[in-house]
Amino acid sequence: MSNIFHGIVGPGTRRFFVWAERIVEPGEMPQKRGRQARTPLHPFAAPTDWLVGWVASFSPATRATAAEATLWLPSTPNAPQPSPELQAEGVASPDESDGKLAFKAWKIPGVAFDLTEALDFLLALPSQTGVTPGSDIAFWRKAALYALELAAAQSVLPSLDRQDGQLIGLWKVEHTAHFGELAALMPPLCRAAVDSPEAALPPARLLDGFVQVVVDGLTREAARRLTLRAPATPGGKWLKALTGDQRGVALQGIQADRLFTDWQTWAKPAQVAGNAAFKITFRLDAPGDEDQPWHLQYLLQARDDPSLIVRADQIWRGENSAYLQERFDQPQERLLTGLGYAARLFPPIEDSLRGVAPTQALLRSGEAYLFLREVAPLLQGSGFNVLLPRWWAGGARSALSARAKVKAPKTAAKSLLTLDTLVNYEWEVMLGGQPISRQEFEALAALKQPLVMLRGQWVALDERQMEATLKFFQRSHDQIRLQDALQMALDDPAAQNGDQPVVSIELTGWLKSLLESLRQPNKLDLLPPPDSLHGQLRPYQVRGFSWLAFMRRFGLGACLADDMGLGKTVQTISLLLHARDDLKVKTPALIVCPTSVVGNWRRELNRFAPDLKVMAHHGSERETGKAFSKQIKKHQVVVTSYPLLARDLETLLDVEWSTVILDEAQNIKNAATKQAQAAQALHAASRIALTGTPVENRLSELWSILNFLNPGYLGSETQFRRTYAGPIERGSDEQAAKRLRHRTGPFILRRVKTDKSIIADLPEKLEMKVYCNLTTEQGTLYEAVVKDSLDSIQQAEDEGDHMSRRGLVLSMLLKLKQICNHPAQFLKDDSALDGRSGKLARLKEMLEEVYAEGDRALVFTQFAEMGTLLQAYLRDSFYDEPLWLHGATRTKDREAMIQRFQAMHGPTVFLLSIKAGGVGLNLTRANHVFHFDRWWNPAVENQATDRAFRIGQTRNVQVHKFICAGTLEEKIDEMIESKKKLAESIVGADESWLTELSTSDLRTLVTLRAAEVD
Repeated sequence: MSNIFHGIVGPGTRRFFVWAERIVEPGEMPQKRGRQARTPLHPFAAPTDWLVGWVASFSPATRATAAEATLWLPSTPNAPQPSPELQAEGVASPDESDGKLAFKAWKIPGVAFDLTEALDFLLALPSQTGVTPGSDIAFWRKAALYALELAAAQSVLPSLDRQDGQLIGLWKVEHTAHFGELAALMPPLCRAAVDSPEAALPPARLLDGFVQVVVDGLTREAARRLTLRAPATPGGKWLKALTGDQRGVALQGIQADRLFTDWQTWAKPAQVAGNAAFKITFRLDAPGDEDQPWHLQYLLQARDDPSLIVRADQIWRGENSAYLQERFDQPQERLLTGLGYAARLFPPIEDSLRGVAPTQALLRSGEAYLFLREVAPLLQGSGFNVLLPRWWAGGARSALSARAKVKAPKTAAKSLLTLDTLVNYEWEVMLGGQPISRQEFEALAALKQPLVMLRGQWVALDERQMEATLKFFQRSHDQIRLQDALQMALDDPAAQNGDQPVVSIELTGWLKSLLESLRQPNKLDLLPPPDSLHGQLRPYQVRGFSWLAFMRRFGLGACLADDMGLGKTVQTISLLLHARDDLKVKTPALIVCPTSVVGNWRRELNRFAPDLKVMAHHGSERETGKAFSKQIKKHQVVVTSYPLLARDLETLLDVEWSTVILDEAQNIKNAATKQAQAAQALHAASRIALTGTPVENRLSELWSILNFLNPGYLGSETQFRRTYAGPIERGSDEQAAKRLRHRTGPFILRRVKTDKSIIADLPEKLEMKVYCNLTTEQGTLYEAVVKDSLDSIQQAEDEGDHMSRRGLVLSMLLKLKQICNHPAQFLKDDSALDGRSGKLARLKEMLEEVYAEGDRALVFTQFAEMGTLLQAYLRDSFYDEPLWLHGATRTKDREAMIQRFQAMHGPTVFLLSIKAGGVGLNLTRANHVFHFDRWWNPAVENQATDRAFRIGQTRNVQVHKFICAGTLEEKIDEMIESKKKLAESIVGADESWLTELSTSDLRTLVTLRAAEVD
C-alpha cells in the first residue's frame, strides 16, 4: 500500500498546497473525546518533514516549505472520511455510529510552493513509482497540461488590472473549448480550502485562477530569454511589469489612469466578440451563380461545442432564450454590440445594421474577395469566429499554379554532363487545380474580377500572379540548366519560380531515370567490380562504387559519407580503376587528404590497385611548376595533403584533373580558409568528397562541402544561411530541414556500421561511462582554480573586456581538465603519480583486466604531456612498453608503431593523442578503447573510437569514457548528451563555445560537488 497524495489551490492565493494521507493502523484511529480543539489535526496526514524531502527528491526545482492548511472534509464528529483512493487501499470509513457525515474543518500539515512552480511538480509526479495520486492532484495535473498547451500556443494577451490602487501587468489567458469540459471534471476536494463550505468557488472560477497564474508565469519565463529594452514610457513600464519579477506598473495618478483607459479600448474587441460560452461568428456563403450576391451570415457559436450554432434570426425571435440567457447574458444586446464593432472594420456590415433585426450582409464579388483576403483575419484577430468556404482554405488563394515538363536531350546522356548542361522544358498553367488553355485564361483575365467561377468552382485570381502567368505562356518553350531542373524536381513540396508556384515537375527520358536513381540509390544498376582490383568488395561497397560511377557519368559531385571503417577508400579506388579501364580516362586523378594519412593512401593504392601508378606530392623535395607537370604524365594518381593544396595551388591549377577526391572532407568545412578556397579553384571533370562527418558543428560546413562538389547548387553561403542554416539551427524549422534533406540527400550516400542490412558481420560496440572521484588533492586544486578564475572572469566582464574574458574562461577550463587528469600534469613538477588521481587509479585497475585477458587497448588523450606521463607510469606498473603516438611522431616511426601494434604479438597498450591518432588508422587488434580525457565533440571522439571499431574487427569493442564525477566533465557530458540531435553534434570542435556562457551558468558548470571527492 502507498500514500495518497493531494493538491489544493487556495482561493485568492498564489500557493499550491500538497499533503498526503497515510496508511494507519486501527489503533491509531482517534477516539471520541469530550471536548476537542476548534480545528483538530487530520489523523491520516503524513509528516511535513517527510513531504519536504519527497518533493525535493523528484522535483528539485520546486522550493517546497512546510505549511498548514484548513480543509473542509466530509467527517463524523470524531474523524474525517478517508478519500476513495485510501479506502481502495483497505482503510475503512469512520464508524458512522458516532454521528452522520457532515462537512468539518481539519488542520492538515503539508508543504506549499509558489503556484508558478506547480507545472514542474505536477508534470514530474506521474514518473514516480509507488505514488498514488488522489483525484484532486490528478485533476490539477490535467489543468497544468491544459495551461502548458495554452502557453505553447501563445493564447495569451497582455493585460492590466487594478489591485489596491496600483496597476498590475499580467498575461490573460484566452480559453479554448476544452476549458468548460475540464472545469466540469473538477473533484469536490479541489474546492475544500475555504473559510466555510458555502464560500467554495465555482469550479470554472477556481480553474481559471490556477490557469491564469501558471500561464502568466510561463509567459514571463519565456520573455526573460529575450533581450527586451523597456523605454521609460508608460508602455515601457507596462512591458517591464509583464516580463519582470515585479508585476506592479511603476505609474501613479493621471499616467496610470490614461494607460488603463487606453488598454481597455485596445482590449475591447476581445470583450465584445463573446464570452466563455459563445462567440459571435461570421459565415461567408458563396452563391451558386456569378450573378448572385454573396451572403455574410451572423451567428453565435458555442465554444465547447462548435457544432452548436444559433442564427441571428433565432436570436431576434427569442428562440432558445432561456438557454442563451443562462450562458450568454443579454444575447440580443451583445450581438448588436459586436456587429457594431465589426462594422468599423467592414462597411457592408454597417449597411446591414440599418434594418430592425439584421441577420446577414449581402456582398458583391469584390467585397467578398476583400473579406476573404483582409477582413476575415482582422475579425479573427479581434476575437470573432470566421467560417470561410472550404475551397478558400484549401488553396484558392493560390489557385494559379504551373506544372513543368522537362525533356531530356537525346545526345546528352551519352557524354559527360555538368550541372550547366541545357535541357528543354515547357510550362502548363493550372487554375484551381485544372489545366487551362491560354484562350480560357485570357477570357477570365478580361473580366477583371478577383473571384471567378471556373467549371462550377469558385477560384481567386491575384493580379500579380496573373501577370506572371502571362509571362509563362510567352515562354512556354525554353531551356534551363540541368541544375535548375534538378532543384525543382528535388524540392519538396514545390519549387518556387518568381510569383508562380511550381506544384509538380514531369521529367522525361534519361532525366526521369536520373531523378529516380538520385532519390533511390539502392535501386541503381550495379557495376561489376573492376577486374584489376586486388580484393573483393562487400555488397554495400559494390553499391557505393556503382553510385560514385553513376554520379560521375552525369557530372554530379558526390559525397560518400559512410561511417568510419566501412571502406570508403576501397570504393574510391574501384572508381579510379573503372575510369581507367572502362571509361579510358587518361588524365590523372588528385587525392587530397590530411598529412597523417598520405602514407596510408599510398599503401592502400599499392594493395588494391598495384598497377595504378601513384605519385605522392609531399615532402620538402616535391616537384613544382613545370617539373611537376612533366612528372605527373608518368602517373595516374597524385596524393597530396591539405596544407600543400593551398601552398602549391598555382602548380595544381596547371592540371586538368580527371577527378579530385577530398578525403576527410571536413577539412574544408570552413569555406573562408585557404585550403577550402584552393579546393574550390581546382579544375576537374569529377569531384568526390569522403567524410564520415559531413556536418560536425554547423550546417554551413555542409554548404562548403556541397559547394565544392557542385558549385552554386545551394546558392551563395549568404543565401544558404538565410534559407536553411538560420531557420534550422536557431528556430528548429522542420520544414526548412525537410527541404534541405530533399535537396542534398541525392548527393550524399551515408551508411552506418550499426545498420545490419549494411554489414552483418561487424561485432557490437559497447560504450560505457566510467565515473571517477577526485582525490582530496585534486579537489583542493580544483576549487582553488575555480575561485580564482571566476573572480577574474567577473572582473573582466564588469570591465566589458570580452576578449580577456574569453581567454580567462579557456585558461580555466584547461587547468580544470588537467587537474581532473592528474595534479602532476597541472603542477608540471615531475612529482610521483601513484595515489593522486582517481582517473589514473581506475585506468590501472581496468588495464590489469586487459592484460589478464590477453586483450589489446587504445588509450586516447588530448594532452601530449599526459600521454608522456601515462607511458612512463604504465611501463613501470606492467613492465611493458606502451606505444605512444603524438603530433611530433615522425611519419616513419608512426607507420612502424602501427605495424608493431597490429602484429600477432604486439604491445598490449597503444597511447595516442586524439589529434594525431584520431583519424586514418586501422588498429583492429584493439578491442578496448579508453578515452582518458574527453574531447567535447562527439563526432571527433567517435572517429577516434573507430580506429578499432571498423572492418577487420572480429571481437566486440568496449569503449570506456572516463569522467570525473561532480566536475565540469560530468556537467559538459550531460549538456552534450542532451544536444546530440543537431547534425550529430552542435558543440564546437574545441571549448570556445563555452566562453559564451554567462558567468552564472559558468559558475554552475564548474562548481565542484564536494560529495564526489574521496
